[in-house]
Amino acid sequence: MKVCSTTLILAACMLSPMVLAERVESINPAMNATHMIMVGGSYQTADAAFRASVPELPEIEIDLDDLALDDKDVSLSLEYRWRFAEKWLLAATAYTFKQDGSRRIKRDFNFDGNEYEAGASLKTSLQVNTYIVDVLYSVYRTERAEIMLGGGFHVLDLDTSIKGRAFVGNIERESAKGSSEILAPLPNVRAQGFYALTDKWGMSINLGWLSANVDDYEGGFSYVYGRVGYSFTEHIALNLGYQFTDFDLKVQESRGREAEFDVGFHGPTLSLSYRF
Repeated sequence: MKVCSTTLILAACMLSPMVLAERVESINPAMNATHMIMVGGSYQTADAAFRASVPELPEIEIDLDDLALDDKDVSLSLEYRWRFAEKWLLAATAYTFKQDGSRRIKRDFNFDGNEYEAGASLKTSLQVNTYIVDVLYSVYRTERAEIMLGGGFHVLDLDTSIKGRAFVGNIERESAKGSSEILAPLPNVRAQGFYALTDKWGMSINLGWLSANVDDYEGGFSYVYGRVGYSFTEHIALNLGYQFTDFDLKVQESRGREAEFDVGFHGPTLSLSYRF
């Protein structure tokens, strides 16, 4: 209830002082559709550091290079928008990043209570799923442009797994496995803008931000996503864009355990949308 109340209060504070314009038909079909489904992909470059600490061992941060994980990934995305009222829009988005690797590690570190010594053979994986649901309100609209403000929730699903030889003191443990998973539903605020260059070409930008300082979570999340679209018909369009995503999330777990992810993504996107 506290999270929901905070989101509603933020949305009300943004909207209350503004003079809201009447909706008008746009010269570009992207602004007039009731429903839109967008399927696409992105070529993402990641910069990630993470840890899973226990009180008995020192805090050590590891990165993609330590785990032999590639910093580039081709991933899929899915987006749905529903203009359910004259000035109201529901937007839902899902996208993911996943990498697997194996190597002999170059330095000592610990993860999830296991100690791994240099030379140990590891199999590793990292998966980051992001789900976004927002409700937006149109605060300005002309036949060429629209600005929408609102808020909703991000759900971050982060999973790191390390499997291989580990050590407790001088005793080697075969097939030791350390893992850390965070499922974090967190409130966010969002702004969205669209401008129709012509009846075929349009450009848009999405800005989002959230504070992860809720209950056992600490950190923040922000993203910027710009794209240009070309409408082949009233219903079908091709979109080319670029996105930046950055989040730093720390969570207190049971028995003094603590997990932290500091991850940034950026890269070009290509998507096909269907509107009706």
